[in-house]
Amino acid sequence: MHRNLAAAIAGLAGIFLSGGALMAHHSVAANFDQTRSVSVTGRITELDMRNPHSQITLQVAPSAGADPVEWFIEWSDVNSLIRRSVPYDQLKVGDQVTITVSPSRRLPNVGYFRQAVLAGGTTLRGCGFGAVPQRGGKVPAMVLMSV
Repeated sequence: MHRNLAAAIAGLAGIFLSGGALMAHHSVAANFDQTRSVSVTGRITELDMRNPHSQITLQVAPSAGADPVEWFIEWSDVNSLIRRSVPYDQLKVGDQVTITVSPSRRLPNVGYFRQAVLAGGTTLRGCGFGAVPQRGGKVPAMVLMSV
C-alpha cells in the first residue's frame, strides 16, 4: 500500500512540475500567419539564443517624423539551430540586417523568423518557412547563399 501511495504521489508531482513547461510551449502556426511575410530592416539590439525559442530584437529606423520601432522576432530554439547547422553566430548585436518574418496574428511588430539578409549580402535561411525544396522533395536543413 505504501508503494502504491508513493508511486501515486511521485506521478502527481511529475505531472505538476512538468505542467508549466508544457503550457509555456506554443504553436508557431497558431501565433504567426505563415501565409504572409513582412521584411523589416534595422539594427540588431539583442540576440537571445535559448530554449524553447530564440529571440532577436531589431530596432527599425523610423519613418519620417516617427520614433524608432522595436521588432521582436522569434526563432527556433538554439538546440534545433545547432542540429540543423544553421550558422546563427553570423548574426551579431549591432549588425544592420533585413529580416523577413511571418507576422504575429495578434501583436504588432512581432514575427517568426523566415530569413535574414546580412550586410554583406549573405542570405541566412533556417529550416521551415520559405525553405526551397531540393531534388527528391526534401527540404534543406539550412541554406546559406552569397548574393
